[in-house]
Amino acid sequence: MAARRKRLRKAVAATVFVFLGRGLIAAARLDRRVRREVAAWPHDTIITVAIANGPQTSWQFADGRLEHLGGRRDITPTLCVTYKSIDVALPVLLGLQGILPAFAEHRATLAGDIGLGMSFVRCLHIVEGYLFPDLIGRRVLPSPPSREVSHTRAYFALALRSVTLEAAP
Repeated sequence: MAARRKRLRKAVAATVFVFLGRGLIAAARLDRRVRREVAAWPHDTIITVAIANGPQTSWQFADGRLEHLGGRRDITPTLCVTYKSIDVALPVLLGLQGILPAFAEHRATLAGDIGLGMSFVRCLHIVEGYLFPDLIGRRVLPSPPSREVSHTRAYFALALRSVTLEAAP
């Protein structure tokens, strides 16, 4: 029974990773702050968010294009954010806890350039503002970011798997 619950929690996390992965792509297309952050990342940057012994999701920024790579395991990330277990990852992924407190409580580790990690966390903060309904967003995000487009428009943009970014102004 415990193994079955653990498989279910991993499946939930993998599903959330699909939305998070595509959410960053949608935000890079629709929100100038995310677009500016991503455009400043070094060429050929690969960022992975993973759960130890569980699912993961990755993005690659190369040639001015941000692409969601999904759960591919055949890549070497430039930056890797790893949650220590499925039990500590789920509250963050389900909007019960923000990503900033998760880092503060050592629920996640960051391997790679800390400056790139801060940029990525700023992007995730904005993405959470689009993905979470206002009621959850106000509770989880320390200062909910303003949205440049509506929830509805952001949700429709989740179908995208990649986006080409123009040079940051």
